[in-house]
Amino acid sequence: MERNDQLRAAREAVPSPRVAGTAMSRQELADAVNSWLGVHSDRHGVVDEHYVARLERGKIRWPNADYRAAFAAVLHRSQAELGFRPSAANRRPVRCAPAPPLREPPAEEPPAEAEVVAIRAMASAFTSADRKVGGGLLYGQVVRYLNAEIGPRLLDVGGSVGSGLFAAASSVTEIAGWMAHDGGKDHAARRHFESAFRLASVADHDALAANVCASMSHLAGQLGESVDAVRIAEAGLERTACTTGTTRLTARLHAMRARGLAMRGDGRESVAALGNAERTLSAADGEGAVAWISGFDEASLAGEVALCLRRLGDLPGAQRHAERVIELRSGDRVRSRAFGKLTLARVLADSGRLEEAAVIGTELCRVATSLTSARVRARLDRLGDVLRPHAAVPEVAEFLTCLTATPVTTAEEGARWPV
Repeated sequence: MERNDQLRAAREAVPSPRVAGTAMSRQELADAVNSWLGVHSDRHGVVDEHYVARLERGKIRWPNADYRAAFAAVLHRSQAELGFRPSAANRRPVRCAPAPPLREPPAEEPPAEAEVVAIRAMASAFTSADRKVGGGLLYGQVVRYLNAEIGPRLLDVGGSVGSGLFAAASSVTEIAGWMAHDGGKDHAARRHFESAFRLASVADHDALAANVCASMSHLAGQLGESVDAVRIAEAGLERTACTTGTTRLTARLHAMRARGLAMRGDGRESVAALGNAERTLSAADGEGAVAWISGFDEASLAGEVALCLRRLGDLPGAQRHAERVIELRSGDRVRSRAFGKLTLARVLADSGRLEEAAVIGTELCRVATSLTSARVRARLDRLGDVLRPHAAVPEVAEFLTCLTATPVTTAEEGARWPV
């Protein structure tokens, strides 16, 4: 890999706008590029110091057109003088080949590689249990595992195995973030996701960093931060542009972007993003997956489409997709099926079909007792708020009584912050 010394020299020739007598730092260059993009283009700048470092190392030689123009304007050099030139792959349409199937570990492995395999097995076990019972009961266990088992291993790593350990730490930290979010601890979830993104960057694992972007975009949407939800999803899409094995992840990122756009009331762009997600997902059949990347399937996409269409006022469309989630989700996907039913109940309530919505709500109250999921409980409470003015309807009254009797659960706090 050839370093881009032209870009580094151009940056270092510009004085720092913050520290007198020093050269512009990578983060200062990133901030200037983002500001230029905000004024001169429709693109939300998501450049950071890590992206600039990747450019200077030569890992990325041909940024997109907006980024090339922004760097040239900020550094007062032509694009050629900044060392930007297309590779052979950039000169023709890119069609990423599927990643090879994950290999089975050999009977005897180097100790450090065996540790990564063991962490992957533990992460899989946590994820499987989380789908059945929610994150509340498991959150503390995952945090303790991070602190006691993974954190100390990161203090003495190197080479490719070291990168694998950082990727493993990133993935389990992301799992902790989801469990914190599911338990109603959104501040903790944000901290975990930010840590997971940093660890993925240290591991130089673009696919995993993009996976964390999808999680961060989801959380931003849940917190009503629509601009950040769109921006972070777009940052993830930048990272998956030329990686293999990430077609499903790319579809997920398009769906996250669509949700943020729907929150902003941008119906046309949201529907277009959903179309991108659907077309991308349809091309994923048979693709080998990248290690540590979350699954995204037809039911996942149907759930996102239902949420977007409901927000955009297309209640019949939202109902169809919510029903599709329920049809596809079975077995151990208890929480996912519950979310599909919650969306359907809310759509029915919005459509004036109060009795049907209340019946689903009553059913979900019983399910919620086995799920330590504050997210499920919060959406049940919102459904209760919508139906409460109609308490004279017998089915609604039964639901409200059941809701009052359903215990509230939250995530168990960890002993301290994980890596």
